[in-house]
Amino acid sequence: MGRGGRGGRKTFRGKGRGRGGGGGGGASRDTRSDAWSDISRQNELFESYYRTGGFMEEAEFEEMWDTLKTDLPNSFRFTGTKSDALAVREIFKQRYVPTLASTKFEGKPVAPPEAVQAFPDELVWHMKTHKKIIRRHAPFADFQKFLVAEAASGNISRQEVVSMIPPHFLDVKPGMVVLDMCAAPGSKSAQLAEMIHGDEEERVRRAANNEPIGTSEEGDYSDDGRSTGLLIANDTDYKRAGMLVHQVKRLNFPNLIVSQHDASIFPSIELPSKDGQKKQYLKYDRILADVPCSGDGTARKNPNVWQKWTPKDGLGLHTLQLRILFRGLQILKKGGRMVYSTCSMNPVENEAVVAAAIQACGGTSKVQLVDCSSHLPNLIRRPGLNSWKVLDTSAVSGGGDKTAHMFTSWEAYQKAKAKYEVDEPERQFSTKITSGCFPPITKSEEERIPLERCIRVYPHLQDTGGFFIAILEKLDDIKAAQIQNPENAAKKSQEQAEKTTDSSIPTPEENIIEADATKGEAEGDATDTAAPLKRKLEDSEQTAPPKKSKTEDEETSVEPTEDGPTPKEEATPTASGPAKPASSKQVAKVKSDSAGQKEYFEYLASDDPTITAILDFFGIQSRFPRDRFMVKNKEGLSLNKIYYTSEFAKKIISQNKDRGMKFIHCGVVMFVAHKTRDTDNVPAPWRLQSEGIRIIEPWATKRIVTCTSKATLHQLIVEMFPKLPRDGPHGLAEVGDQLQNIDIGCCFVRVEKDDEQGIPFRMVLPLWRHPGSANLMVDKDDRKAMLLRLFNEKEVDIINHVAEKAKAEAEKESRDAEAKDADEKDVDMADAEEVEEAVAAEEEGVAVDMDA
Repeated sequence: MGRGGRGGRKTFRGKGRGRGGGGGGGASRDTRSDAWSDISRQNELFESYYRTGGFMEEAEFEEMWDTLKTDLPNSFRFTGTKSDALAVREIFKQRYVPTLASTKFEGKPVAPPEAVQAFPDELVWHMKTHKKIIRRHAPFADFQKFLVAEAASGNISRQEVVSMIPPHFLDVKPGMVVLDMCAAPGSKSAQLAEMIHGDEEERVRRAANNEPIGTSEEGDYSDDGRSTGLLIANDTDYKRAGMLVHQVKRLNFPNLIVSQHDASIFPSIELPSKDGQKKQYLKYDRILADVPCSGDGTARKNPNVWQKWTPKDGLGLHTLQLRILFRGLQILKKGGRMVYSTCSMNPVENEAVVAAAIQACGGTSKVQLVDCSSHLPNLIRRPGLNSWKVLDTSAVSGGGDKTAHMFTSWEAYQKAKAKYEVDEPERQFSTKITSGCFPPITKSEEERIPLERCIRVYPHLQDTGGFFIAILEKLDDIKAAQIQNPENAAKKSQEQAEKTTDSSIPTPEENIIEADATKGEAEGDATDTAAPLKRKLEDSEQTAPPKKSKTEDEETSVEPTEDGPTPKEEATPTASGPAKPASSKQVAKVKSDSAGQKEYFEYLASDDPTITAILDFFGIQSRFPRDRFMVKNKEGLSLNKIYYTSEFAKKIISQNKDRGMKFIHCGVVMFVAHKTRDTDNVPAPWRLQSEGIRIIEPWATKRIVTCTSKATLHQLIVEMFPKLPRDGPHGLAEVGDQLQNIDIGCCFVRVEKDDEQGIPFRMVLPLWRHPGSANLMVDKDDRKAMLLRLFNEKEVDIINHVAEKAKAEAEKESRDAEAKDADEKDVDMADAEEVEEAVAAEEEGVAVDMDA
């Protein structure tokens, strides 16, 4: 495209107003009161930019724009280990797809869910059926119950198709250290966690059986079959970080840490080093930066885009996005890969950010765009743009019509602005436009940035939202300093500005995080670097950079409370044995002392008496690590919950807990204190937890119960606290026979995969053996999900024998009390009648013996 000129000029009255430089949340929050179908899917300025901005030919634009106005299909992904995901997928395909495919509406067949061909193994599906059809047909209601139940169990993620793409291009392998810079609400983090996990469970079982774990070029399983990798999932917003914790806790993944930091100034994480050696800082094998954006690619599901779209959204976010990408490249390993993505179609937020970041790093000799055209070959895509126009709107101070301007270059923008300063000095342009918003200018082919290697996914290509992905590889260390906000740059002297290669991204000394990436990170704690680098807030909420329009999960914000409801009494360790219930005073003391900080992470010693007693109780092999158990209180006491983490997670937490890092989640709950009347008779009064049971079960040699019958499994799920006498008959078949020889306490229940019986995958469940009963330690919602998944039972009443017994006793007491009241009333009535008789007799002159 040619350079120069103001571009087209057109007047818009109040169109696209709203977020300015990006409101707090922008398009990510839907505050409408009207029905989605009632929202006008039109915005003249929005349409004009993408029609005339050189994105695609007119015919294709019409197809894209028509698709953008339609409803977005519902989509979901089967999650977890690949074997479990495939098993749940088969249940879905065999049970629900044929039924839905036979449904008709107004005489026409209804399209059933379809596998999205862009992804392998049919693990991603979408459904285009209209809601009014779903509401009228029972098969869809049954399918909806299945989706809800499996999503709650962590087997399904209800996520937009395009948001599933970025993790696939990171090429994560087990053993890698991965950072998700803007992770909330956590769907992409879940994908990354699965990739780091790999086929770990099968390898661990082989290691526990003293079998070779097998070598693999696909990852590092050197920790006795366990993946040595780590995922750090970060988000800057407190509530969104809480939502992230809520999401990732369902992963049951010990190789994960959740942090809460501004991604653009993400702190350097210190690694352990020997005394006298120079400090070492963590570098990442893979980084995902799914950055805050205007979210105009989400217009199919987010009505705010149509109501409020303005070019200032993207312009206001460009520098923040650039700073996040640049910071990620700084802390990326040499040879590492980083994916930058947005749910926007605006090149100012996409190709412009990528090009500016590469230039700021020192050019293509430092960072290159990776050609991933052969990866996910079934994904229909368009190449990135090498030229584009920048749209801005100007307005006269004090109100009046807005004028749209389309600029082709930084020089054209400067000339136009200078002309207006003479002709209409009262007219104001955006203060967010920098030279980096425009296509890069290079002097030679060697310097050219091949932006066509970026990936654009448009709505009409495979019936999705709009999305942008760029895959970058770090070739050499980066010696440039951190990028600064334009507002801060304007305050610096001309001498400081001239020290940079581009006046739009000056780097004053006080903003340097890493002066030389080859010589380690900046010295000092995280708090030392964060303070002067904290992103300056805008003057008003309307001009503050918005949080990203996260399209994959519309969840309610969850406060980042880690443990949920806490039992009234917790436990504290003794010097000579396992933990016993703590007094209320002890618990109150710990809670009051820790009120000033959300989370503490304290690791227990490898010879901790509580851990020793628990592991001996379950016969855990000595090869299982003893030094990775953690508690979450300042005193390091085994009160209520004991967590397990990976070795590398422990190193990171222990080394950085006093450096100002905001770690808000780490670890999987392995044991929970069990308060019972028989506590004194239980060597280890701790329950196994569903979250961590599969991690430790391969190493157990005691308290193992094998369930071989699907009928017995059904009984254990449906009945809570079925009777189990020490001697004599019982109704729990093979499980009861084994439990009669086991003392009071928690047990492992193993259920092996059995295709003939319809058990699709291996399961391990915790069970507590009481003196006269047994009970799976699984809550009612999970029981109902299992009944639906394994037995296709939709409406089942869970029988709670203890509750029914208590209810029967209460009813008996009530009946006895009523009977007693009735007897007393009868006596009172008899006495009254006798008195009346006596009075009447006296009146008639007849003597009556009251004692007769």
